[in-house]
Amino acid sequence: MKKTLGLLITILSIIFLVGCFDTRSVIPYESPSTYESMRIEMIAEVSPSVIVVKTETGHGSGLIYKQEGNVYYAITNQHVVEDGGEMSIYFGGTRDEIAVTKVASNALLDVAVVQFETEDQLVVYDSRAINGEKIEIIRGQDVYAIGTPENLNKFNYVTQGVIAMASFPYNGIDDLAIMHDAELNPGNSGGPLFNLNGEFIGINVAKIPSIATETGSIAAEGLNYSLNINEIYFRFLSTLDETDFTDIERRPRLGVTVQDSTVFLENPENDPNAIPENQLGVVVIGLDETRDAINYLEINDLIIRMNGNTITTIADIASELSDAAFGDTHEVTVLRKVNGTFVELTFTITLS
Repeated sequence: MKKTLGLLITILSIIFLVGCFDTRSVIPYESPSTYESMRIEMIAEVSPSVIVVKTETGHGSGLIYKQEGNVYYAITNQHVVEDGGEMSIYFGGTRDEIAVTKVASNALLDVAVVQFETEDQLVVYDSRAINGEKIEIIRGQDVYAIGTPENLNKFNYVTQGVIAMASFPYNGIDDLAIMHDAELNPGNSGGPLFNLNGEFIGINVAKIPSIATETGSIAAEGLNYSLNINEIYFRFLSTLDETDFTDIERRPRLGVTVQDSTVFLENPENDPNAIPENQLGVVVIGLDETRDAINYLEINDLIIRMNGNTITTIADIASELSDAAFGDTHEVTVLRKVNGTFVELTFTITLS
């Protein structure tokens, strides 16, 4: 009787588990309109060139627009990189971050170009405007802003609007800006503005947050600025050369982007099974391909010790790396999931 009952429970468990898997086939989406099809195809085509520029003080967005051998160039806002310290290019988690090596900028125009190197083949947006052609910008055109507002979980977020004013002063410069109602938020700065044809027409820069009235300030809606790419090309890019770039000061680092395990688990987009249950530590969520850690650590490794000392928060790692110097070595112990089981591994990593 017990064997029969056990067999029945096993069969029911298998039926239940099979039922938990969604076996439905996906019905291909067919757009009901040519307009929507154009928009979907355009966004899919341009998005791979849109990136995040991460700094020590925050992040902005940008567009890869040029390649020379292993050297790539991305355009963004000057206020994104100003006093940003070391910077890196973030690709939404699809590949490791790449360190920015050089930057050139113009504060009055609020535009900057960052330079970085990789042997990987990246998608470069071929801009007619940056190649010297003048793009027509018309009031009433549909526009699409792509960038990463608020935090990295909203990588390459898209907002849509129309051009309200095709020409507007910015920083006291006539015709430098376009005004539109595709919403922008902190983090969108430096990201591209496209028209429906997928032409790069502007660099997203700012929004007007409030309007003064007789009874006080009220929240503004739909008042967003982008820098006109025609003006940016004419006033900045057309004369930009290698002598305009300055090196980013490099400091000794392990080469990891990390989160406290408690913060990692609070994000519903992260897999809670990627790290051990009820284990404090610091989760590796990004790797700099120019530093030594990439040779040893992996995404979702949970750092639990450094140099024999327990690590529970990012502050603990910072303490271990105080007075860091190039060439210093640190023992880093992690818990890594291997074939479904968490194993403890220790590596010696050099600051580079």
